[in-house]
Amino acid sequence: MDNDDDFRDEDMDMDDHSANDDDDLSDDEDAMEDGNDMDDVTAPPVPAEEDAAVARRRAIQAVMADTSLSADEKRFRIQSLMTGNRTIQAPAPAPVLPAQEASAACVHYERNCNIVAPCCNRVFGCRICHDELSPPGHPPLNRFLIREVVCKNCNVRQAATNQCTSCHTVFGEYHCGICNLWMSLGKKPFHCDQCGFCRVGGMESFRHCDQCCMCISVTVFETHQCLKDKYKNNCPVCREDMFSSRQSPQDLPCGHAIHAHCFRKLAGFDYRCPICKKTVVSQQSMAAAWEARARDIAEHPMPADLQRIVTIMCNDCEVKSHNCQWHFLGIQCPVATCRSFNTVVEEVISSGPDAIVGRSNANDNGSAPPNNTRGG
Repeated sequence: MDNDDDFRDEDMDMDDHSANDDDDLSDDEDAMEDGNDMDDVTAPPVPAEEDAAVARRRAIQAVMADTSLSADEKRFRIQSLMTGNRTIQAPAPAPVLPAQEASAACVHYERNCNIVAPCCNRVFGCRICHDELSPPGHPPLNRFLIREVVCKNCNVRQAATNQCTSCHTVFGEYHCGICNLWMSLGKKPFHCDQCGFCRVGGMESFRHCDQCCMCISVTVFETHQCLKDKYKNNCPVCREDMFSSRQSPQDLPCGHAIHAHCFRKLAGFDYRCPICKKTVVSQQSMAAAWEARARDIAEHPMPADLQRIVTIMCNDCEVKSHNCQWHFLGIQCPVATCRSFNTVVEEVISSGPDAIVGRSNANDNGSAPPNNTRGG
């Protein structure tokens, strides 16, 4: 009898648990229904039509206003938006400070000390190492604000001098307390008071031009073209500041300046100054190329339907010439002392069969050769 009672008790307990489970399930279903009802009530109405152009324009404005993005990142994001990827999310801005443990190995200068960057209080081999190892958005190091160095031999952090206060190691064969520069004497460094910082090459090999605001080699100082603050501009190719650049500049015949290594790259596909478009190669060097192009034009005349009579401006001699025959290979300047193909079309006078008729009538009437006038 006792066993039967126990079985009945267990059955009742199981029934109670089943009832509780049913109640829990009912409660869960009610909660889910309530949640669905809340979603239906609180969800904002979805517009029937979305103005994609307005949304894209707002997204582009947000990208342009984001100061944490570089120019390349902005172009990439705007391009993605214009191609239809309007869901692109901007990543978190890059940290302003370098990594906690910055590498102090320097490959730019021979010195026995590392510098402490005043902007982030990290140790680097030199200011160039700081700029190369810093993440995007971190400002370049100001060489004139360096106040502390770390000796490479004893690792003692100390005020910026040329000799360690602990082990008396000399930090550099050359030391400039103004520019906070330590380096060997192999490149003949010197400090120019007019420029305001150190340069290499030896003081005896340069003279400072007050008008150009630059140290000019003594070999070309007397013949160089002076332009006010000519070197206080960015290189027209790489856009780096030429005044403080470590790369040597080069004067072009037109008077503009460009990095020497940038000029070598540019000369591979263009013979003109990127600023004024004048030919940067001597006329004697270009004569053979221009004569060859003139022969090609004479051997391949334009078809009648493509004939054009145009007005051109020569970038080299700055002379405007009228009634010139157009050709897709170029138009040669008719000035006898120039004969350059560095010309641009300013006006199309006539085209097609009319260009041939007009030219033949001009020749029959014995008119003067093409009129050349100095451009204004």
